[in-house]
Amino acid sequence: MNLIREGTLLAVENFSSSPIERRYSLLEVVSLLPMHYALGERPEGYPGFVVEAARNAARDWVEQEHEAMEEVTKIRCIAIPTNQEIRQNSNGTSLDVESNLPMVGARVYVLDTASTTAVLNYGIRHHQPRFEVGHLTRDSQVRVELVPEEMLRTHFAIFGFTGAGKSNLISTLIYKILQAYRSCTAERQRSVVKILVFDLMSEYATLLSDCLLELSNACIVALTEETLPGAVLTYMEAQPTDGNLQGLRREARRALVRTTLYPKALAAYRAKFDYFWHEALKYQSPRLKVWKEEVGDLGKLLRSLWQPRGGLGANESEIRRRVEAICGAFNGQPLTQETFQRAIAQIDNLESAQIQRNNQNVDLLSTTAAREAVREWKESLQEYAKSAILSRSLQPQFILSEQALLSDLDSQEKSSLYVFQSSDPDLLRRVAARIGEKMFERRRWSGRIEPLVLFLMDEADEFIPQKAEGSYAESRAIAMTLARRGRKFGLCLGIATQRVRYLDTSIMAQPHTYFVSKMPRKSDREAVAEAFGISEEMFRQTFKFQKGDWLLMSYDAVGMEAVPIPIHCEDANQRIKQFLDELEQKYRQRSAQHAPTS
Repeated sequence: MNLIREGTLLAVENFSSSPIERRYSLLEVVSLLPMHYALGERPEGYPGFVVEAARNAARDWVEQEHEAMEEVTKIRCIAIPTNQEIRQNSNGTSLDVESNLPMVGARVYVLDTASTTAVLNYGIRHHQPRFEVGHLTRDSQVRVELVPEEMLRTHFAIFGFTGAGKSNLISTLIYKILQAYRSCTAERQRSVVKILVFDLMSEYATLLSDCLLELSNACIVALTEETLPGAVLTYMEAQPTDGNLQGLRREARRALVRTTLYPKALAAYRAKFDYFWHEALKYQSPRLKVWKEEVGDLGKLLRSLWQPRGGLGANESEIRRRVEAICGAFNGQPLTQETFQRAIAQIDNLESAQIQRNNQNVDLLSTTAAREAVREWKESLQEYAKSAILSRSLQPQFILSEQALLSDLDSQEKSSLYVFQSSDPDLLRRVAARIGEKMFERRRWSGRIEPLVLFLMDEADEFIPQKAEGSYAESRAIAMTLARRGRKFGLCLGIATQRVRYLDTSIMAQPHTYFVSKMPRKSDREAVAEAFGISEEMFRQTFKFQKGDWLLMSYDAVGMEAVPIPIHCEDANQRIKQFLDELEQKYRQRSAQHAPTS
């Protein structure tokens, strides 16, 4: 029972074997159960007999620790084919595609650590960027490698119940992806990757703090000024000649230490995050910025936001004529506070407008559908204005413009990491949709496919739900575009959620790589099983998973395709703790060097 666990690889001679060449089909154990035939599968009968049989059964397991001496004790295993086989002949041993079925009744061999490692990583070419995603849950010596380019280009998903460690895994994957591309210099176009994290819960400032400082082109992007404490905005407004600049920076980082969300494992390290914010708020090269839309054409924006659903009633032609008149009045107008207010005022007039019909004054918006369409138009414009306008005069180095972001996402100079946060979830969804749409159009027109750009949506049920309206519809639409058509332009999608059954199933079926942990709800398991084509039997092993254990399934990114592999991944919290300890040590060393001497 200690040797044979879920994930164990077995070799069984198959029908293609011959006197000059032995061929062994490879299978993977997905479920096992210790059986004692004195008890059977369902112990029933007189309780005294059953209890006595159970005592003897336990003694049989202990006494047969090294060698089976009783026929009544067996370990029943369920194994699935891996579609691979081992060939042994005079030229040596090789791995190939399975050529025939395993022989019924043939001896079964258990692969050792070295053989298991070779099989699991067989399909990975050494010249491509790769990293160790984790080790087998049953054997820490078996390291499982993953090819990030294949995982990103064909999309990936992370599914697990509360407490499984989804955010922790995302942090680990991002860190290792960036490390893999940094270490790959053989092909320049493949040595760069761009990662955009849409952080609904504002938790990745801590979980990616090391990446945000170590990567030269990385930052947290606040979509509105309301997302940040007032002390931070005051510091961002300060002139370089301000004599109290260091004091403002100190107050800003203290405010961020107080308001940042910490995982339970990092709560004790709260004070040490002051060193992180000290570095992240450097005046000339900050890692915290505020989003700003580019100055554009308000008339064109108004037309794009006008999206009525269905008919508008008897006055439809007049409504559309007046809407076009409003749009035309703002053709070429910049996106400023003043132009937005004028446009909103004209929409207000439209809501109260009347027209003559049959010699009587009647409301222009005479139907519920018409009133709803105009109301949504106005609300969409107001939401857009929140991200398009900066009410405070921040210094330019603290601003990330849309054009600067789009240009960087097409640049192959260096890898980038952007963590988008907002106090308004609707705005976060809309900005994700706008960036995705513009990147898709840029790549489609230019024909570019590099560098890879990852759109990572944590709490994905808040971005791609089955039923979507408003900002939900916008984020779901771009996720659909990326999932179905983005891969040929190097635009990749990553999703993570605990509420699988609420996801749009057509999007959920697109990823080729899945990380799955405990999912107590049967409906969630059924949704994943249908998307990847696996049985309920394979999910049983996830019920025993500890935090950090994942069932990895991939058609492209691992050496053994389309076969579930139970792995244990590194704890991102330990990585962050080590990073903060080293950061504190460096800070104290610098302070000691600059301390006055007597």
